[in-house]
Amino acid sequence: MKKTLVVVLAAMLLFSAAIIANPVLKISGVIALRNEEGVWQLTLDEFKELPQTEFFVTDPWMGDKTYVGVTLADLLKFVGVPSGAKKVVMVCSDEKEFAVTYEDALKYPIMLTHSTRSGESLRALPASQGGPIKLAYPINDFPEITDKYPSDNWAWYVVEVRVEM
Repeated sequence: MKKTLVVVLAAMLLFSAAIIANPVLKISGVIALRNEEGVWQLTLDEFKELPQTEFFVTDPWMGDKTYVGVTLADLLKFVGVPSGAKKVVMVCSDEKEFAVTYEDALKYPIMLTHSTRSGESLRALPASQGGPIKLAYPINDFPEITDKYPSDNWAWYVVEVRVEM
Protein backbone atom coordinates (compact mmCIF):
# COMPACT_ATOMS: atom_id res chain seq x y z
CA MET A 1 0.00 0.00 0.00
CA LYS A 2 2.79 2.44 0.91
CA LYS A 3 4.63 1.62 -2.30
CA THR A 4 1.49 2.32 -4.38
CA LEU A 5 0.94 5.62 -2.58
CA VAL A 6 4.54 6.69 -3.22
CA VAL A 7 4.24 5.80 -6.90
CA VAL A 8 0.96 7.72 -7.24
CA LEU A 9 2.40 10.78 -5.47
CA ALA A 10 5.53 10.70 -7.64
CA ALA A 11 3.41 10.47 -10.79
CA MET A 12 1.27 13.40 -9.63
CA LEU A 13 4.39 15.48 -8.93
CA LEU A 14 5.85 14.74 -12.37
CA PHE A 15 2.53 15.51 -14.06
CA SER A 16 2.15 18.83 -12.23
CA ALA A 17 5.75 19.78 -13.05
CA ALA A 18 5.07 19.10 -16.73
CA ILE A 19 1.98 21.33 -16.64
CA ILE A 20 3.88 24.16 -14.96
CA ALA A 21 6.68 23.96 -17.54
CA ASN A 22 4.33 24.14 -20.56
CA PRO A 23 4.59 27.33 -22.60
CA VAL A 24 1.68 29.74 -22.10
CA LEU A 25 2.76 32.38 -24.61
CA LYS A 26 4.21 32.14 -28.09
CA ILE A 27 5.82 35.16 -29.77
CA SER A 28 6.03 34.96 -33.55
CA GLY A 29 6.47 37.07 -36.66
CA VAL A 30 9.34 39.49 -37.22
CA ILE A 31 11.38 38.86 -34.09
CA ALA A 32 15.11 38.35 -33.57
CA LEU A 33 14.90 35.88 -30.67
CA ARG A 34 13.69 32.65 -32.28
CA ASN A 35 13.94 28.93 -31.74
CA GLU A 36 14.27 26.38 -34.55
CA GLU A 37 10.55 26.73 -35.36
CA GLY A 38 10.96 30.48 -35.89
CA VAL A 39 9.08 31.49 -32.72
CA TRP A 40 9.87 32.12 -29.07
CA GLN A 41 7.85 30.49 -26.29
CA LEU A 42 7.59 31.35 -22.61
CA THR A 43 6.29 29.40 -19.65
CA LEU A 44 4.31 31.38 -17.11
CA ASP A 45 7.34 31.41 -14.79
CA GLU A 46 9.60 32.71 -17.59
CA PHE A 47 6.98 35.33 -18.48
CA LYS A 48 6.98 36.48 -14.85
CA GLU A 49 10.79 36.86 -14.96
CA LEU A 50 10.51 39.62 -17.58
CA PRO A 51 10.35 43.23 -16.32
CA GLN A 52 7.09 43.61 -14.39
CA THR A 53 4.81 46.61 -14.16
CA GLU A 54 1.45 47.29 -12.62
CA PHE A 55 -1.34 49.81 -12.93
CA PHE A 56 -4.77 50.48 -11.52
CA VAL A 57 -7.54 50.50 -14.08
CA THR A 58 -11.29 50.36 -14.29
CA ASP A 59 -11.52 47.24 -16.44
CA PRO A 60 -14.67 47.53 -18.58
CA TRP A 61 -15.49 43.85 -17.87
CA MET A 62 -14.15 43.25 -14.34
CA GLY A 63 -14.34 46.65 -12.60
CA ASP A 64 -11.55 48.24 -10.58
CA LYS A 65 -8.36 46.18 -10.71
CA THR A 66 -4.66 46.58 -10.15
CA TYR A 67 -3.06 44.45 -12.83
CA VAL A 68 0.47 43.09 -12.77
CA GLY A 69 2.27 41.92 -15.89
CA VAL A 70 4.59 42.76 -18.77
CA THR A 71 4.12 45.74 -21.06
CA LEU A 72 4.05 45.05 -24.77
CA ALA A 73 7.05 47.38 -25.09
CA ASP A 74 9.12 45.27 -22.68
CA LEU A 75 8.09 42.02 -24.37
CA LEU A 76 8.94 43.41 -27.82
CA LYS A 77 12.30 44.64 -26.56
CA PHE A 78 13.01 41.19 -25.09
CA VAL A 79 12.38 39.33 -28.37
CA GLY A 80 13.96 42.01 -30.58
CA VAL A 81 11.54 43.70 -32.96
CA PRO A 82 12.73 45.84 -35.89
CA SER A 83 11.76 49.51 -35.82
CA GLY A 84 9.75 49.11 -39.03
CA ALA A 85 7.16 46.84 -37.42
CA LYS A 86 3.57 47.96 -37.93
CA LYS A 87 1.30 45.75 -35.82
CA VAL A 88 1.34 43.62 -32.70
CA VAL A 89 -1.44 41.05 -32.89
CA MET A 90 -2.69 39.22 -29.80
CA VAL A 91 -4.07 35.80 -30.67
CA CYS A 92 -6.46 34.27 -28.13
CA SER A 93 -7.10 30.62 -27.41
CA ASP A 94 -10.36 30.81 -29.38
CA GLU A 95 -8.34 32.18 -32.35
CA LYS A 96 -9.79 35.69 -32.09
CA GLU A 97 -7.21 38.35 -32.91
CA PHE A 98 -6.75 41.86 -31.55
CA ALA A 99 -4.20 44.23 -33.06
CA VAL A 100 -2.32 47.12 -31.48
CA THR A 101 -0.14 49.39 -33.59
CA TYR A 102 3.57 49.01 -32.93
CA GLU A 103 3.72 52.75 -32.26
CA ASP A 104 1.04 52.50 -29.55
CA ALA A 105 2.71 49.44 -28.02
CA LEU A 106 5.78 51.62 -27.44
CA LYS A 107 3.89 54.79 -26.50
CA TYR A 108 1.46 53.38 -23.90
CA PRO A 109 2.03 50.86 -21.09
CA ILE A 110 -0.37 48.34 -22.66
CA MET A 111 0.05 45.21 -20.59
CA LEU A 112 -0.16 41.46 -20.88
CA THR A 113 -1.31 40.83 -17.34
CA HIS A 114 -0.95 37.62 -15.36
CA SER A 115 -2.02 38.71 -11.87
CA THR A 116 -4.07 41.15 -9.83
CA ARG A 117 -2.89 42.89 -6.70
CA SER A 118 -4.94 43.68 -3.64
CA GLY A 119 -2.79 45.35 -1.00
CA GLU A 120 0.24 43.12 -0.54
CA SER A 121 -1.57 40.07 -1.96
CA LEU A 122 -0.79 38.98 -5.51
CA ARG A 123 -3.30 36.62 -7.15
CA ALA A 124 -2.85 34.76 -10.44
CA LEU A 125 -5.38 35.79 -13.05
CA PRO A 126 -7.93 32.96 -13.15
CA ALA A 127 -9.49 31.69 -16.38
CA SER A 128 -12.80 33.24 -15.29
CA GLN A 129 -11.11 36.65 -15.64
CA GLY A 130 -9.22 35.95 -18.88
CA GLY A 131 -6.11 34.27 -17.48
CA PRO A 132 -3.54 33.06 -17.41
CA ILE A 133 -2.65 36.01 -19.70
CA LYS A 134 -4.96 38.88 -20.64
CA LEU A 135 -4.43 42.14 -22.52
CA ALA A 136 -5.21 45.27 -20.48
CA TYR A 137 -5.12 48.92 -21.51
CA PRO A 138 -4.14 51.81 -19.18
CA ILE A 139 -7.41 53.66 -19.79
CA ASN A 140 -7.46 55.46 -16.44
CA ASP A 141 -4.11 57.17 -17.12
CA PHE A 142 -4.60 57.49 -20.89
CA PRO A 143 -8.37 57.82 -21.57
CA GLU A 144 -7.72 58.77 -25.20
CA ILE A 145 -6.66 55.19 -25.87
CA THR A 146 -10.31 54.08 -25.74
CA ASP A 147 -10.90 55.89 -29.05
CA LYS A 148 -8.57 53.43 -30.79
CA TYR A 149 -9.06 50.39 -28.57
CA PRO A 150 -12.63 50.10 -27.23
CA SER A 151 -13.62 47.64 -24.51
CA ASP A 152 -14.09 44.85 -27.07
CA ASN A 153 -10.31 44.91 -27.62
CA TRP A 154 -9.50 43.67 -24.11
CA ALA A 155 -8.21 40.28 -25.25
CA TRP A 156 -8.71 37.37 -22.84
CA TYR A 157 -6.82 34.06 -22.93
CA VAL A 158 -3.91 35.44 -24.97
CA VAL A 159 -1.73 32.56 -26.21
CA GLU A 160 0.30 34.25 -28.93
CA VAL A 161 1.76 37.64 -29.78
CA ARG A 162 2.50 38.02 -33.49
CA VAL A 163 4.58 40.94 -34.77
CA GLU A 164 3.83 42.06 -38.32
CA MET A 165 5.48 44.46 -40.77
